[in-house]
Amino acid sequence: MNFKLDVLTEDYAKEICSWKYDNEYYIYNYPSWSKMCNENWGITKEEKRKSEFNSIIDELNNLCGHIRLVNKVNYIVIGIGLKPSLCGKGFGAIIMELVKDKCKYEYPNKPIILQVRSFNKRAIKCYTKTGFNIIDTYKTKTPLGNGEFVKMKYTFYNDCH
Repeated sequence: MNFKLDVLTEDYAKEICSWKYDNEYYIYNYPSWSKMCNENWGITKEEKRKSEFNSIIDELNNLCGHIRLVNKVNYIVIGIGLKPSLCGKGFGAIIMELVKDKCKYEYPNKPIILQVRSFNKRAIKCYTKTGFNIIDTYKTKTPLGNGEFVKMKYTFYNDCH
């Protein structure tokens, strides 16, 4: 399957709200679009969708996932969501290369930071295989209660060491 990054339209954002993850992954389910609008989630705001979000689409323009890149002073924070039916099928490495390419193009020389729930061994394995390193494990309060997270970092290295 071939993926590419594109604009995250409002229709795509609304579609993401319908995705339902099973078992412990339910924690990644989005609330309803109206609830997210009422709570001012970034994905509901057109200017944020244009500046921070991208859709991941296949060759038939089907929505397969989404990414968010937030430009901080010294690094880029990324968030990634993959359509539930595509999880665990080996597409993670392809998507991570798209994300790294976009970050390298838009934010050259800035490291990439991501945070993933510590139980999500499947994602952590994918991120590790694509060059991310664990730099911290911590617990924090979330809207769904306390959660444990793994912070990972990817650094672009100049080819001229």
